Amino acid sequence: MIIMPPFKMSSKIKKKLGKINRKNNNLNYSLEPFVREWLKKHPPKLTYTSKPQEMSFESWKQQVRDLILNKIPTLEPLPFEQQQLKIYGETISNGIKFVQFSLMAIPGLRVPAIMCIPENLVHKTPVCICIHGHDQSIYNSVGIKKSKNKEYFGYELAKLGLITLSFDWIGSGVRESFKNKFLFFLQDEGQRTNWLRFIGLDMLGLRITEVKALLNYLENHDDIDSKRIGIIGHSGGGTLSLFAAFFDNRIKVCATSGYLSTWDQSILAMYHCGCNYVADLRKYFELYDVYASLAPRSLAITIGKKDKIFPYKGAKFSIPIIKKAYQEANYSENLLIHVQEEGHRFSGEKIYPFILNNL
Repeated sequence: MIIMPPFKMSSKIKKKLGKINRKNNNLNYSLEPFVREWLKKHPPKLTYTSKPQEMSFESWKQQVRDLILNKIPTLEPLPFEQQQLKIYGETISNGIKFVQFSLMAIPGLRVPAIMCIPENLVHKTPVCICIHGHDQSIYNSVGIKKSKNKEYFGYELAKLGLITLSFDWIGSGVRESFKNKFLFFLQDEGQRTNWLRFIGLDMLGLRITEVKALLNYLENHDDIDSKRIGIIGHSGGGTLSLFAAFFDNRIKVCATSGYLSTWDQSILAMYHCGCNYVADLRKYFELYDVYASLAPRSLAITIGKKDKIFPYKGAKFSIPIIKKAYQEANYSENLLIHVQEEGHRFSGEKIYPFILNNL
């Protein structure tokens, strides 16, 4: 018995079955509109804007901090004595000593970095960990290569007198070799993020672990004042800077660039790299809550009015909430928010003086 293949059946059958019209506003078949409606109907449970009046700021902040610490799995970084430091080379240029090295953050995983040390130091000096965004590397941070987003903080802060440590986070810079950089955004980082989730780890959590390992190293550096450590990052580096500050109180100043909007209007409204989606944090709070609960830690934020991937509309909504939280904590002076006129790029115009004054 011969059965006709289904695709050879008469086209009249399809016509008789009718047409599914995805443009019919009353009938939705797509995930994106479903998610939009879900977000509207399910606001975050613990957001600062809905905090009961009788609840103290400290109690609210502790709720947020406990959730973040519990939701993002990290590993124990190696202590300084076990990091197997390897120096690849060093040179002096423009009054700065450049040192390229790597260290073992956890067994089997090394972190490449470049330190910029101002010449002729006469006393222990503050240090700032510098974290570039996607599609950049340590060589952009320290000014060896041109940075499309002007992320030269590793070099510029050293010229201003700080020691800086710029490193390539997992999946970036010299740590990976991608044949197609665009596919890195669409596929490779997402793949690596899924690998880690599948084995019970987390991409952001592992990057935080590496920051903690770098802090272990910096605490033992002869030129560094270990009580004066800051962190700064742009875009994905801003994400890591903000969350790393939660996991380690050795970070006294946190500065982010290109990472302020609402999650609803940024990573849940358009394509973003897989590392942005951490556990089920949006169920409980928004991005502005993460910033707000960092009070009273010194915090500097810069965002562009023309930023398309972290839209200013969400930032504009978030700014008064963050300011109010710092006011309630009685530390308004520890907060700086700078709105620059351009798009998704770094600006140190206001951030640099803030870091220098607060370290």
